[in-house]
Amino acid sequence: MEGEIHTLGTRIWGSGPFHALPVVSQKDLVKTTSGAPWTWSLTLALTLAVTGSWINLVEAVEVEKIDLQELYGWKTLDYAWPSKESRDVALARGDYIPINNIIVGIKVWEDRLFISLPRWQPGVPSTLNWVSYNFSEGFAGPPLSPSLNPFPSWEMQEIGNCSAIQFVQSMEIDPLGRMWVLDAGRRNFFTNTPDTHCPPRLVLLDVKQDNRVLHTFVFPDNVVSHTLGFLNDLVVDVSGGGDGSDWYAYISDSGVLPDSGGGIVVYHLGTDRAWRVYDKASMNVETGAASEAVIGGKMTVLRSNVDGIGLASLADGTDRVFYAPLGSFNLYSLPTSLLRNPPADPSEVTRAVVNLGRRTSQGDGMAVDSTGAIYFGLLNQDGFARWPREARITEGNPSNAEVLAVDPVRLQWVNSFSFDNINKYQIVLSDRVQMLQGYNPNEVNFRVFRHKINARSYMYPD
Repeated sequence: MEGEIHTLGTRIWGSGPFHALPVVSQKDLVKTTSGAPWTWSLTLALTLAVTGSWINLVEAVEVEKIDLQELYGWKTLDYAWPSKESRDVALARGDYIPINNIIVGIKVWEDRLFISLPRWQPGVPSTLNWVSYNFSEGFAGPPLSPSLNPFPSWEMQEIGNCSAIQFVQSMEIDPLGRMWVLDAGRRNFFTNTPDTHCPPRLVLLDVKQDNRVLHTFVFPDNVVSHTLGFLNDLVVDVSGGGDGSDWYAYISDSGVLPDSGGGIVVYHLGTDRAWRVYDKASMNVETGAASEAVIGGKMTVLRSNVDGIGLASLADGTDRVFYAPLGSFNLYSLPTSLLRNPPADPSEVTRAVVNLGRRTSQGDGMAVDSTGAIYFGLLNQDGFARWPREARITEGNPSNAEVLAVDPVRLQWVNSFSFDNINKYQIVLSDRVQMLQGYNPNEVNFRVFRHKINARSYMYPD
């Protein structure tokens, strides 16, 4: 059969195994071979589609308008195990499968970099971790490759224990030192046998003092589907001030509900309640050219609903949420006042959506700094861009955003952003997600960079 589809997402029904994708360099010509016929029903996440046609990869040009310091670089990921014997046992049992461990989320708090690893597949012993973050101002390398320390403990990583953390895609750390952790609950949904017996939750952890669990909220099934939900990313609205009890989280759910598809989930800490706001046109994957891109030399079909999310800065009154599906060029926004008090009529949500315009590429990670600048990845350009607040207000076109860096090797799939709020750096993760199930363990696959922006996170005054 000419061409084959490699699907990394929720498998509802079908036949045939997953196949590893070939590893190629930037100058390779990529062509697929035949594969077993598959029948799929797709609901979310990533579909890597290799079409069977030749992709001629021209010599790419590197662009770096900033001093991009590479802090960490891992070929494969390993852990600070309690003992060598525990690692050997995990390998023998399949509890640790190195090739299935990838980084998708990062956050900095003081002297620690927190790292999330999705349990899309088996063999991920710890889904939330940390490494030491302590670099001089003029750090010039070489990049570090430290072992990962489970956070808050090994015990809290226990697979199948619904009181422990099951699957972290992303997290945020507020100015009070509380980590807001998205625990998707279900695991192994890129396999034939997904495990859905643990519900999706929001877990608050104390990273400032003793790493203890401060609060846990279980999302109702009518807000986040316990079988089809995919809690992807979040921002925290701190405009309520005070002790943080009146703060909100706005969460992108790339999964589906039968009547809406993807949506934005709102959680209010003060009342311990959550609800869902959706708009089918702007929060679901588009068809056509927007749903595919060549990333690091691979033709990649992007079938994921609302994904990247950002919040207007505190200086702007946190008045708007920005968002985009993975499979979309467009960047959208909604007023936070509507998200906090959603109308009964969904058409009112649709009328409130603002299409801010078309980006030059689809993107995954998104972030806003304290000046109101929006940062987003450029998947088909192997880089990332900055759209300043002034340009957004005066020009209103994200296609004119400044491309900060392009690197066809080091910036394949920019997935996550964070901020060093003490030293005013932005932190950037690239992770080659398009190579999932085909990582080359002899190459550096996961990189964390920083660059000086003289600004902090959207949650802080400029």
